[in-house]
Amino acid sequence: MNNSIIVGLLHNTAILLALAMFYENFWLNNEDNKRIKAKLITGIILGGIGTILMFTPWVLEPGVVFDTRSVMLSIAGLFFGIIPTMIAIIITSLVRFYLGGEGIYMGIAVIITSGLIGVLWRTYRPHWKNKKYYFELLSMGIVVHLTMIACTVFLPQHLALPILKTVTIPALFVYSPATMLIGILMFRQSKNQENRQAQFKLIETERRLNYVLESGNIITLFLNTKGDIEYCNDYFLQITGYSKEEVINKNWFELFIPDNIKQSVYSIFIEGINAGAVTKKFENIILTKDKEELYILWNNIVLHSDEDKITGIASVGVDTTESKQYKKALIKKNEEILIQNEELSKAKEKAEESERLKSAFLANMSHEIRTPMNSILGFSDLLMNENLSIDKKEKYHQIVNSSGKRLMNLISDIIDISKIDAKQLTLEKRLFNLNTLIETLHGQFLIVASQKNIKLVNSKGLSDSESFINSDETRLSQIISNLLENALKFTKDGTIEFGYELVKNNLHFYVKDTGIGINKKDHQLIFDRFKQSDNGVLTVKAGSGLGLSISKGIVEMLGGQIWVESELNKGATFYFTIPKLWLLNNTDQKIIKSENKLELDCNNTATILIAEDEPSNYLYLEALLEHCPFNLIHVDNGKDAVEKFKTNASIDLILMDFNMPIMSGLDAIKEIRKSDKTIPIIALTAYAMAEDKEKALATGCSDYLSKPISKEILIETIQKALI
Repeated sequence: MNNSIIVGLLHNTAILLALAMFYENFWLNNEDNKRIKAKLITGIILGGIGTILMFTPWVLEPGVVFDTRSVMLSIAGLFFGIIPTMIAIIITSLVRFYLGGEGIYMGIAVIITSGLIGVLWRTYRPHWKNKKYYFELLSMGIVVHLTMIACTVFLPQHLALPILKTVTIPALFVYSPATMLIGILMFRQSKNQENRQAQFKLIETERRLNYVLESGNIITLFLNTKGDIEYCNDYFLQITGYSKEEVINKNWFELFIPDNIKQSVYSIFIEGINAGAVTKKFENIILTKDKEELYILWNNIVLHSDEDKITGIASVGVDTTESKQYKKALIKKNEEILIQNEELSKAKEKAEESERLKSAFLANMSHEIRTPMNSILGFSDLLMNENLSIDKKEKYHQIVNSSGKRLMNLISDIIDISKIDAKQLTLEKRLFNLNTLIETLHGQFLIVASQKNIKLVNSKGLSDSESFINSDETRLSQIISNLLENALKFTKDGTIEFGYELVKNNLHFYVKDTGIGINKKDHQLIFDRFKQSDNGVLTVKAGSGLGLSISKGIVEMLGGQIWVESELNKGATFYFTIPKLWLLNNTDQKIIKSENKLELDCNNTATILIAEDEPSNYLYLEALLEHCPFNLIHVDNGKDAVEKFKTNASIDLILMDFNMPIMSGLDAIKEIRKSDKTIPIIALTAYAMAEDKEKALATGCSDYLSKPISKEILIETIQKALI
């Protein structure tokens, strides 16, 4: 090897070292090296280095030169990536083409293959930077330079063999190790850079950690495995009132944890030490030097040595005392707000429900009211015809009477459901015989059942002497009547059975029919107002749709339950319960029986004062009493009623309407009671609520009748008052 070759190799070696310096000082230190601009600049510089290498070669023969561009380009592909390497390949290829000579094609081939092998090695051997990285670098160098040897095929035939003999040994034993050495140098530069960056990050992390540890409003604390304090920051000392000398190496649990929680907190600490994982978030009370309590929320981690031995616990805490107090005050305030909202929400729901019910009543009741009213008004006009036959008059009278009762029942239903919704429906419990009620209802519904060819039977679970109970007879009768009316409505033929039995001191009532039945999906729906089961029967008149809803409300007020068992086309059985039963002694039974035997007597010639402002209502009362020899006196306001009573000592009884002009009936009663506490006064009013009756009786009335008034009830009430 002549001097020119040695000089060329030395020049190439220096340039390759310059490549390594460029890699360290520009590529590794440049944070923007991943940007396209940096990659373009790097590619141009690499192309320049390759060009310099080609201008300082060792000359084998005129026109045939060799240099270390293969080493440079393969290393560039491995360390710089595809974009800088491809730019370098293009630049050096153009330069080699410009230089010309007989080895031009081999030179260009070596340039392209060397750079591509480096890029491919980077791509398909991404883990080459392992413990055997030197072997990877030597292997790549051998592959690159074996490829370079193979590129001699691009030389002229007379040059190929001599050059192959000359190049093979340096290519394999000089260029390949040189590739490995340059690669090792640049790899170590890369590692050194990573270590420097890691060190910088560590220093920055330590700086930030120290800043955090010593920053205000955050407690930092290190405890060893015994619970002794090895470190605490100034903020901790500030809030607890201790000096560092009073705290360091002192036991945390003995100095700061209250006695009542000391054992439980210490147990959590020991469990964390033993398990190597302590509770990350934990709140407890600590004591200051003045024994004041502070609430601290801790975030904890277990500390390990380099040998992975547990050395203690590091805790970062936040003083939550003020927020705790604020939270308590806030909770109290929220509770007050929530209560106001239990109330506002209920008021809103009640208002919305009231509006919904009002709309439902207006929509559903309009039809139900107009239907009987149409009959009443229409047939009343027809009854005015003097030429009407007696049979038609009787028929029309029955229709008017029936429609009036239907309208009255509807009004009662409306009143009942309104009172149930407002939870203002009251019960009037009294002693009565349950078996008598069952027999009475049987008699009332027997005629309708017979007309429809339906067998009506009843069953009583107690003997007559045992069936005296204390409950609301009217409401109980109302429930059973509603169920019987439904059964008759939806049963074409067959049997209807109703009654009760005693089960564990509870009364279980039932009404069973063989009618059309109810879909199972509708068993709950039918107890909602205005709802019916979709059973395909459209010919049955629906009625007001309030009966079952009212019955459910009354049953629940009595403390019981109501339900139905039924299948479509297999009949239905309605059940309801009354949970309490009061039995009576024989004396009570005799009192009830004697009261029920009161008979009407129209031979009394008493003087009765009737205070009624509606002429039609007075005429109706006069007609009811016309067969009795009573002396009737009529006034149309409360003031005249008081004056008439004071000036006529022969008055034996007063029938007093409530709603009258000038002076109301209630005010008139109060005036009369000031001078006379004994004269019987019977209230006559269209108000039908239980509380209205109680109000009337409390004012001084002897008895109470709600309109419309039947002849029998009126005569019976007068008879009782005059006894």
